[in-house]
Amino acid sequence: MAVQLINTSERCVDEALEGLAAGNSGLVLLPEQRVVVERAWLAGGRRGVAVVTGGGSGHEPFAAGYVGEGMLASAVAGSVFTSPPPASVAAAIAAVGKDNPDAVLVLVFNYTGDRVNFGLAVERCRAAGMKVGMFVSGDDSALAQVTGTAGRRGLCGTLFVLKIVGAMVQTGATLEQALETCHKLGGAMGTIGFAASACQMPGAPKPLFTVPQGMLELGLGVHGEKGAATIKAGTASEVMKTLLDNLTREDSETRLDLQKGDDVAVIVNNLGCTSELEMGILRREAVVQLKQRGINPVRVYQGSLMTSLDMKGAHISVLRILDPTWVTFLDAPTSALAWPTPIIHKGGEDEAFSVPEYDLNLSAREALGSSYILKDPAHAHALRACLESLVAKVPQHEELLNTLDSGCGDGDCGTTLLLGIRAISDQLPSLPTTQPAAILATLAAVASFSMGGSSGGLYSILLTTAASHLAPHPSEGVSPRARWAWALRKGVEAVGKYGGARAGDRTMLDALLPAVEALDTAGDALGLRALLQAMAAAADLGARRTEGMKARAGRASYVREENVTGEDAGARAVACMLQALASY
Repeated sequence: MAVQLINTSERCVDEALEGLAAGNSGLVLLPEQRVVVERAWLAGGRRGVAVVTGGGSGHEPFAAGYVGEGMLASAVAGSVFTSPPPASVAAAIAAVGKDNPDAVLVLVFNYTGDRVNFGLAVERCRAAGMKVGMFVSGDDSALAQVTGTAGRRGLCGTLFVLKIVGAMVQTGATLEQALETCHKLGGAMGTIGFAASACQMPGAPKPLFTVPQGMLELGLGVHGEKGAATIKAGTASEVMKTLLDNLTREDSETRLDLQKGDDVAVIVNNLGCTSELEMGILRREAVVQLKQRGINPVRVYQGSLMTSLDMKGAHISVLRILDPTWVTFLDAPTSALAWPTPIIHKGGEDEAFSVPEYDLNLSAREALGSSYILKDPAHAHALRACLESLVAKVPQHEELLNTLDSGCGDGDCGTTLLLGIRAISDQLPSLPTTQPAAILATLAAVASFSMGGSSGGLYSILLTTAASHLAPHPSEGVSPRARWAWALRKGVEAVGKYGGARAGDRTMLDALLPAVEALDTAGDALGLRALLQAMAAAADLGARRTEGMKARAGRASYVREENVTGEDAGARAVACMLQALASY
């Protein structure tokens, strides 16, 4: 059973609505009712047609999240996946319609319970003298035939109706004009979706159904029911193609009749438990594939707009823009908390612009390249041999480093390091081995770009700083060993400064610092191989000493002490690289 952060299943809806009202003083939760009203309507600060909707809970932020200027005047909630009772619907209508000569427009999502309960409440309010209009919205495109069914279900595409009509009445549109637009919108939109897992009702011991491994439910609603079909799972691109194909299939009575050249608005709706990373990819696929079909998405909205508790899946809703004013109303400001507001460039996507180009890495290499030249070809040859040994011998340590990293990290230290090593291998033929400072600057760029994460950034800081200090160091009377030691020490100091660690914190510094100290204290008579061997031995000892150290920096510092065992992966990685360099 999944952990649910509720107090009781009986009061979970009430407490969620109380939480919404507690954080937003412009909203009022009516006593003894699950009705949220924009305070301005109760205080007499609003005039015009009031838009009201609602439905069962479990779809948050729908419906109360859309209460606000420019959208809903009030919203009513039932129990989870249960239509609100007529008395509560009537309370939502009366709160904004009792003394409102401009009328109330009630938008009903097409489900049997909602049609019955909202319809009864509308009739009661009309009998009490209120002017009330009602529109039943269905945008579901999952069923090929609607004969023998309750009709197209009201899904997240109906949010287009809420937004456009809510903005319309804000400008003074009448009830009749709003209803006419509702009917036009209803014929111009469609919604279809998928789920990779079912939702779990509050307090229930298990999900409502199970999706087989590697499969998806296609064409489902938002009440925990299964879809119209079960299909094989695939990539985001493949799934989006399936959705769009089914949305527009010619043999379907509920298809959306998209035409090449159509402008459309799109909603990519998270059903509750799909990661934002996946949602962003799905949004991209929707835009790319619609454009490939000759369709122009002029507005694209993404988010958890109408959910099904914790279901993993998504809906895509597409609205054909048959009237240019619809875009204006979509863009109109609203104070409703849940409506997403994309950043729109009013000049249009085709407006010319230029992006300034500046290659910081290239500039650094050019600036450093001529400042320190190895005049002896043997020295340049040795430097290249060191790098060749590095790329040849470090990969054998990948598994060891990943294992060391698995207890207190994400187990990818070796894999991440190899990304950098492979990138160095690709760059090796073109590296200017007579220009050490330029090589360090290039390797810094490689680490930053290819490795990413904190390790890539720290290696890049080390090499960038060392390069900038190696180049201008006065060479007269200073040995190459001392010159390198000074530059590397500055690099290590920069790692400590920006990484927030010091010696004894169980990080790469515990291998770097003794390695640099070994170079700094070595005699000038030692050759390159002997110097590297001394550094490698010192780094190896430093890495060994991290076993049993308490982590005080890096990701490991957040892990329970009993899970931090073995050597530090970062320190061992430094030792492995120095050993590879020393065995050229």
